[in-house]
Formats: sequence, C-alpha cells, structure tokens
Amino acid sequence: MRKLLQDEREIRVARQHWSVFVPIVAGALVVVAVIAGLAKVLPSHVSSVSLDGAKTLAVVLAIAVAAIVLTTRWLRWRYTTFTLTDRRVMVGTGVLSRHTESIALDRVQDTAVRQSLLARLFRAGDVEIESAGRDGLEVLARIHDPQGFSNDLLNAVEAHRSGRPYPAGEAAAGGQAPPHGYHPPGSTGYGPPPGYGPPPRGDGL
Repeated sequence: MRKLLQDEREIRVARQHWSVFVPIVAGALVVVAVIAGLAKVLPSHVSSVSLDGAKTLAVVLAIAVAAIVLTTRWLRWRYTTFTLTDRRVMVGTGVLSRHTESIALDRVQDTAVRQSLLARLFRAGDVEIESAGRDGLEVLARIHDPQGFSNDLLNAVEAHRSGRPYPAGEAAAGGQAPPHGYHPPGSTGYGPPPGYGPPPRGDGL
C-alpha cells in the first residue's frame, strides 16, 4: 500500500510493461523443453537399470524451478510501482522488504522519454527524470505508456509551481474562468470596470 502525505493526491500509478516477462518466459520454456527432449531421447534402461523415474523427476524439477522463477519475477513486477502525486514521484520496490524513493516535484528539472521503434509499437520505454540535488538522474525503466506518464508529470510539475490544482489549465479547458477571476487581455469579457472614463482635461474640455 502506498502511504501518502496529508492532503496529498494520487494522480497516476504505473508499472513496468508486460514485455519484461518475455526474456524470462522464453528462457524458462527453452530450459523445460531441452530437459524434456533429453528425457525423451535418452534410453529408458542402462545396464538393466531403469531411468524412467529419474527422467520424470528431472522434468518435474525443471517445471517446478521454472514456475518458481516466473512467480518471483511476477511478484517483482507486481510490487514495483511508479506513483505520481501532486507533490512527488515515488518509486517503490521490494516484496517482503519494501523500499521507496521519492522525488519532490519542485526538484524536477527535466524529463525525457527513451523508446526504440519496437517499444513504441507496444507503448513501452524509459522515462528519465532529471532532478536537482544529489539524486541526479532517475530512470523509470521499461514503464508502460512512458509518454503518458511523462506528460502527466510535466503537468503536475507546472501545477505545483504555479500553485494551481492538478491538472493545470483544467478550468480553462472546460470553458470556465481561470482561478482568482483573472481574465487575460483580449479574452471574452475583458475590459475596464463599469463607470470608468478618461480623467478630465485641464482646459475644461
């Protein structure tokens, strides 16, 4: 469970893209297939000693190890979260022992999205967050929808710095007046207050 500060609001929670499972799933299938193939081609008896039990045990152990590895990887994926709030970015890792790092929005200086062509097709990639202080560069690796996360992060940073609720410009986008009744010059309804007129001239005209 993510622990938020008082009055802190969660904006977006992301995890790594499902493609992180491809190498480990492929590796597990290859290992099980190789062991099963060896068990099939090896002779059933050596010097009148049956090997059927040993071959079956080897296949079962291979399947069990593959299942454990896949389950462990899934738990790492499940408990690795990238949380964006209206105050900070939090990176949470660990299943039994939880570790959380956070970057305050007022320390975020720039963001970048790194995607290969294949990753763009599957909406995966890295989000690089450049922050002030000792943290330097934080990389959210293989995140799902990196461009969307980066856009939300930039909007949250702008809203935080301007003192407006997230997302910044929401009222203007909805056709309502911006906060505090401000209307920029040239917008509808902008003009001098009622009763305003030019000051009288010194010649009485």
